[in-house]
Amino acid sequence: MSPPYRQSTPVRSGPELAWHEYIDMRVRAVALLLGARETQYSALIAADVLEQAEYPEAFPHLLLAAAPYHSSRLDTSQPRCSPRAASKRAESGWCLSPAVCYHVYAHLAGSALSEPIVLTARGTCFRDESHCAPGIRQVEFAMREIVLLGPARWALETADVIAHAIESLARELGLDGEWRAATDPFFLPAARGKAALQRLTGAKHEYQLRGDTALAIASVNRHGTFFGRRFQITAADGEPIHSACIAVGLDRWSHAARPAGEEEPDASQAGQEVRR
Repeated sequence: MSPPYRQSTPVRSGPELAWHEYIDMRVRAVALLLGARETQYSALIAADVLEQAEYPEAFPHLLLAAAPYHSSRLDTSQPRCSPRAASKRAESGWCLSPAVCYHVYAHLAGSALSEPIVLTARGTCFRDESHCAPGIRQVEFAMREIVLLGPARWALETADVIAHAIESLARELGLDGEWRAATDPFFLPAARGKAALQRLTGAKHEYQLRGDTALAIASVNRHGTFFGRRFQITAADGEPIHSACIAVGLDRWSHAARPAGEEEPDASQAGQEVRR
């Protein structure tokens, strides 16, 4: 007897696939109505880009590397979650991208921006989760991100506009939740008390569904000048740009939002107005 088919993401077809693509189309429309430039990035990302962003320091236990199946360079004697083991796994020079926005900062590294930029991209992301539940927590998952780079006030206000639009879309699809302050050493990996600091500064908020699980289906991450400084991205006056990233987990949305039965979505709703 053949072993059961093991997959890293849910297998979708018919109405289920249609709903998955529809949700992405609606989020993409939010970005495009704000003048976003759509961009496509690889599922692989250079290890040195993530090191420049300090990702391995913040999340050594989540990072996955692309490497030859057989390699003498990989030290399998180290515990999986140790920082040293994470460093060894990156010796191939490539990692599996844990988020889309890191590609944006690497792509624009060294640039002087004459005006604010909004980029959007859908990517396949990977994180070495300790356990998996299809549609909820996966090693491989689809993410639509909207990345903002520009002056501080503009980045904060535009992120708020997008957050409001994402919440409206969620409620339209029956996903009742609320934005809650979240903790994440995303850009303060070495700071003591970083969790409390992020709550105080409003650096990260997640749209969490109501109920026992409080599942996060979207996040707003305000970075200040962290990535502008790390990747030497400046404004016309030479000062580091401010950045923010709005991320939507498409697998979680399609898992929670698709109605029962064989109903397919009405794609004509994809161009709804984004209100400032």
